[in-house]
Amino acid sequence: MTKLIHTYSLQAFPTEKVLKEFKPVRGMRFAGPIDLPMKDREVLRETSLSRYLDRKSWLGTRIVPDVVPVFRLIAEKMGYDLTALLEGKGETGKPTDTWTVYADKGQTPMLIRWTIGEAQLILGIVVGEESVEPTLAVLLLADHQAMGLLGDIGDALRALEEELVPQREVDVAEGALLTRYLSGGSFWHDFSIRCRIHADPDQPLSPERMADLSAVRNSAQVIIEEGNGGVAEKGGMIIRNMKSRASSMFYGPHEHPSKEFLSILHSWSVYDVEREMEKVFGEFFAWQREVKEGAATDLPAQEEAPAIDHELAERQARLELIVHEFTEDWRSEMSPSRIYLTFTYRQPTLGKGFKDCPANVLRGTGPDLKMKGGHVTQSHDLLNLLIDALCTLPKRHPGKGRYQAKVKVGGFIEAPVIVDGYRDNMHGRTQFTDITNPFYASHHGVPVRVDKSVAVWRQGYDTEALVADFFYAPDTKDLHIANLYRIKVPKG
Repeated sequence: MTKLIHTYSLQAFPTEKVLKEFKPVRGMRFAGPIDLPMKDREVLRETSLSRYLDRKSWLGTRIVPDVVPVFRLIAEKMGYDLTALLEGKGETGKPTDTWTVYADKGQTPMLIRWTIGEAQLILGIVVGEESVEPTLAVLLLADHQAMGLLGDIGDALRALEEELVPQREVDVAEGALLTRYLSGGSFWHDFSIRCRIHADPDQPLSPERMADLSAVRNSAQVIIEEGNGGVAEKGGMIIRNMKSRASSMFYGPHEHPSKEFLSILHSWSVYDVEREMEKVFGEFFAWQREVKEGAATDLPAQEEAPAIDHELAERQARLELIVHEFTEDWRSEMSPSRIYLTFTYRQPTLGKGFKDCPANVLRGTGPDLKMKGGHVTQSHDLLNLLIDALCTLPKRHPGKGRYQAKVKVGGFIEAPVIVDGYRDNMHGRTQFTDITNPFYASHHGVPVRVDKSVAVWRQGYDTEALVADFFYAPDTKDLHIANLYRIKVPKG
């Protein structure tokens, strides 16, 4: 197996610069099989069966694929010097193009910053599904200037998936169809967009339909139907967003999607590829920490609770609702949340340690209920207090060039004396600190250094504060919240 000569570490990736300057408009995914020796397949099989039951013993097991064939495909198509690409330090053999590789020990997962003149691209080379048939996936993000180059790049990288085009017969009312699944849609989760083209087996697709196929291939799940019957007339095409209940778009043999519609489709492909990169790199950084620090337990520690625990049930439901506020679905289903209004440009991301925190972390975080003036009132909810604190980050750390009001206007509430009985005497406290031992996570598919934490507690009431570690970039308002845990209430 040929290895890369030199690479930068993933931790050296210029994340804040990329988040500020790189604006992806299309994502593409290519996947192909990894040819493992039979003896290694036995190890992989045993690993998939045993690592969840005996995590400590199997910690460190991973697939290390040979990525040189991917580099070679690109070098041949773009006229690059393969040796320069393998060097990984930026050289391609062309003075106008650069190729910089970020990969710990030259192994996957890796990120590649690629410029072609003014065009910018990011490649993620990762190991996909391992349990059944291990695959190598190339995840690509491209900006507007790179759009005209994606045809050639796609032609080169599709050589990886020539062996991964499953075919199957489908019986329909009028006859039988042969369906072919393109673009690696059967690996991991499907794309958000599904495109179904009904082709005549006796005639090739028209040049116009081939152009439509090129515009969606590897950015959507593409299904080619050949034969009699089907949901569309021969030469027709159906496009559907699988993440919504919106109606499908039907195109006759001589009808084609508009440029504006393709732009929307491509924005969904960016969403899909970023989420996939975020998942792979997030799991990799968590795996690195486990290897370095050792797995604490074989299974996640959870506090044992009675069959019906009303407090934990309510707290977990509240956490799930907060997690939902960080998704695209919330924006379309509900009125704008404080998270959406604060971080308008780029959606914040959450780590597994936040979404799946142990139950004992949530216990005692709910509002304290009291009787005041014959009415039930409540103090702060620590989960709400935490989100409120994070939403102050743009004011605490304004980005460069941000408009600041020249005159600050203050105010106060004028109310009758009765309001004094309703004031919260357990004042919410917030403390931001730098983390002593920073660690790495993944945000929209790129590495981020989690180096700050925020703690919230109710003064004179809590003995433990609720804490989250996070990454924040002021210039772009990028936020990643890594985890959720408890510590003793800070002094002072």
